[in-house]
Amino acid sequence: MRKTRIAITVAVLLVAAAAAGPRSYASTTYTGETGLLLAPSADTLGANTLAITYGHLDLVNIVSIGVGLTPNLEIGVGSAGFGDGASAYPLLKLRLMGESRDMPAVAVGIEDKALYVAASKRLSARGARAHVGFGSGRFDGLFAGVDLVLNPVAISGGGASGFPVTTLIGEYVGGDFNMGARFDIARGLEVNLGLLDLDTLSAGVSFKMRF
Repeated sequence: MRKTRIAITVAVLLVAAAAAGPRSYASTTYTGETGLLLAPSADTLGANTLAITYGHLDLVNIVSIGVGLTPNLEIGVGSAGFGDGASAYPLLKLRLMGESRDMPAVAVGIEDKALYVAASKRLSARGARAHVGFGSGRFDGLFAGVDLVLNPVAISGGGASGFPVTTLIGEYVGGDFNMGARFDIARGLEVNLGLLDLDTLSAGVSFKMRF
């Protein structure tokens, strides 16, 4: 009960902060663990999970910290740039329903001044996973994406092929087509590489742990 009250209080504060926040430079992968490259998914961190990310996006250094307070609620804060020129913004995602055999997972979120709703669904047992949504701000309306794991995790750990588990990503968001890949280097440690608008190289690293 106490954790629920804390979650509600923090969520209200983040919503209020979003109403007066600065311009967003955020991207989902580089400001949190639950998304594609720039497109959000309906996934959340999960309860008692901490994620720290760093990314280099379009000449901007981005750092964020996110916390999963409940299985369906994650909150966080991001910062574009360092020092006196840094611009901080709130991050919030609430999953309204989980994914089932017939229905997608659905979540709503806030990223600085941008609001969005996202749905995510696996297309087959071992196939790609599709994501679609609609948002304001940098999302500029409809966004969509797909991700595909090339080498699922083996029982002994790592990828089935002996290489890090690799996920290919393609998306359309903010009027641009982006593509990239995510590499699970070690437990909780991921590296992301992307080509934004099929032209600008971006990179990021994230670390996730339970507490």
